[in-house]
Parts: sequence; C-alpha cells; structure tokens
Amino acid sequence: MNVVELAFAYLRRRWGQALLSILVAALGVAAVSVAFVGLDALPDAAERSWGGVDLVIGPKGSVLDLVLCCALHISDPRGLISEKAAMRAASHPLVRVAAPIALGDNVNGIRIMGTTPAILSVYRAQIASGRVWNKPLEAVLGAQAARTLGFKLGDSFIGAHGLEPGGEMHSQFPYKVVGVLAPTGSVLDRLVLTDIETVRYIHRKHAEDEAAETGVTATYVNLPDAATAVVASYKTPVAALLVPRLIEANPTLSAATPSFEVARVMSYLRPLSLAATALGILLVVIAAAAAAASLTATMNARTRDLALLRALGAGPLAIASVAFAEAAMIALAALIVGLALSAAVIAWGTSLLAEQTGLLLEPQVDPESLSYLVLGAFAVAALAALFPAIRAARTPIEELLQS
Repeated sequence: MNVVELAFAYLRRRWGQALLSILVAALGVAAVSVAFVGLDALPDAAERSWGGVDLVIGPKGSVLDLVLCCALHISDPRGLISEKAAMRAASHPLVRVAAPIALGDNVNGIRIMGTTPAILSVYRAQIASGRVWNKPLEAVLGAQAARTLGFKLGDSFIGAHGLEPGGEMHSQFPYKVVGVLAPTGSVLDRLVLTDIETVRYIHRKHAEDEAAETGVTATYVNLPDAATAVVASYKTPVAALLVPRLIEANPTLSAATPSFEVARVMSYLRPLSLAATALGILLVVIAAAAAAASLTATMNARTRDLALLRALGAGPLAIASVAFAEAAMIALAALIVGLALSAAVIAWGTSLLAEQTGLLLEPQVDPESLSYLVLGAFAVAALAALFPAIRAARTPIEELLQS
C-alpha cells in the first residue's frame, strides 16, 4: 500500500472530521472566488449596459438616480425637464449626438421609451429588420425585448401605465411593431422605442383624465415638451471634464456621468468585496486549524500503525508524508467543492441580477488568480500538516514500539 492509499484509508476512518474540514474550507474558497470573480464583473456589466451614453441631463436632484433611471434603466424617474432647455444645454461642440427620452409606460414589464431616431446614433445601434418609426404609435423593439415579448413585425400591443407590470392599460392607444434592432449588448436591447410625442400625448391624456376626476392638474399638462432626460454621447473623453460643469450651472438641470457614478458606487462596494475575501480567508484558516488538530490527535492514536510501518522499513520522511497526503486530499476536495459552490452562486446571482435589473454579468476567470487560490489552499494544507508530520517523523522507533 502506498502513501496515498494509506492516507485515504485513514481519512475514511475519520470521515466525519475530514468532511467538516472540507466543508468549512470549501465555504472559504467559495467566498474568496465569488468576491474576486462576481464583484469584479459588476463594473463591466454596468458599462456594457449604459452603452454609448456619456452624459445624462435631467432635473435637479441626485445624479446617481439619473444614471440608474436613464442610463441603466433600473429605477424610476424623479421628475421632468423641458426638452428644449435640455437639448440647448447639450448643444456643445464636444457633444457628438444627443436625444431626449420620456419614460412612464411598459408592456409586460418591458419599458416603453419615447425618444427620437437620434437615440440609435447615441448607442450606435442598427435596425435588423423593418424600419424606424416615422409616425405616432409605431414601435421599434430592442433585440432582447423582441425575444422576451415574442412580437414580430406588424404585431400590435397595448402599453400599461407605469414602469412595472399591472398598471392601467392604455387600451385606446395600440402600438404597431415596425422594426427590430440588432443586438447592441446595451440596455437598448431590452427597451421598446417609440416617438417621444406618442408618450407625451398618451400621458397628457392620462393626466387630463385624472385631473377631471380629482381636480389636480399634473405636470405633463403644463409642460408640453416634457421629457424624463436627455442622453448624449461625446466626441472626445475630454468633454467629461467640461460639459457637465457647464450644465450644472443651469438652475433647473443636473448633469450625470455614468462612468463616474458607477465608479463611485463600486468604491462603496469595495469594502464588501474585501470583507468577503477576509471572511473566506478566515474560514480557510479555521479549517486548517481544525485539520491540524485532527491530524495531531490521529497521529497520537496511530502509534501502533506508525511502529509497524517503521519496523517494516518506512523512514521518517515516509511517515511524515502520510500527514501531508491527508492534508492535500482535504485541500483538493475543498477546492473542488468550493469552486463548484462559487460557480453555482455566481450563476444564481447572474440570473437574479439580469431578472431584477437587466445587468448581464459575464464573469471572467483569471488564470493567475485561480492559480494563487489553488497554491494558497495547498500551502495552508501543508502548514496544517507540518507539525503533525514533524512530530510523527521525529518520534524514536523505540518509543513507538514500547507504546
């Protein structure tokens, strides 16, 4: 029987302790790998989602809300602006193209966004089939929205009030699908686009109906060129240092830069990543300490076996290698279980994030980081086995035989 077979036989004899060490270490490996892979993929997912939008111009308030609502489309609007005023503010030589957007309706949970054909230039999008809208109540579907809704060219649908399913249906305003966009990898893929005047008219009628019932006149009635925001793309990155400052000087407008705001949010999440990594390392250390204590105890209980091995000619190095082989097996099992667990957690988190926010994570495994994780696990296992191995190897054979 070789060292590996002997170590495996010993592990089977104390399978409960070995399993506990494997599970604790696996949780640590999973925590570290999720922190490295999952959280590092968030900024890339956000950058893909906002696509070509370099600037969002909206009402005074939180610039982060502007980015979440109008660049990432994962929150609700916070107010309205005048399209003319915002487009004037965006008419800067360093701005390549700008387009107004108006939100407020959905179809089966997919947002309907009123805008102008310039939005295609902002996102550098192309029509895959059909054409761009050229009159009210015509709609162009993003690639993912078309798949989700199951609509095709010529189909009709009815929008619902609000950005979540279950709102009041605008039954008197049926849309007709006239085009489908090619995939862009951005948030545009999961939107329904239509003429901005269509959205204004529907909401103006909705506001007038509510005013007739409640006596309260809504903002849409008093702001004929209402828009949720204006999104723009720069000609050069230098514009990000100048254009937002000029717009912020306007008493009614705010300027938000998606890249800056997402970087700020990620700086808040960085401590969470560090905490998850620290927790993972702590769990691995706890598992190593438990394995070391278990190996020490089992080595003390194996005096008869060790004496027999020494009597059969096994040297101190062979005796010590049994402890190292046991620790290596525990480390290998912990790595396999931990990486499988982290893959499951990342897959679940990716699916949940896509469903709730539309952000599409594309986790990338860094071979260098993976090699560090593997080497670290085996290094910790070696340290855990070091003391028991030295103790077993240095025990005189006479003492073993007398015991």
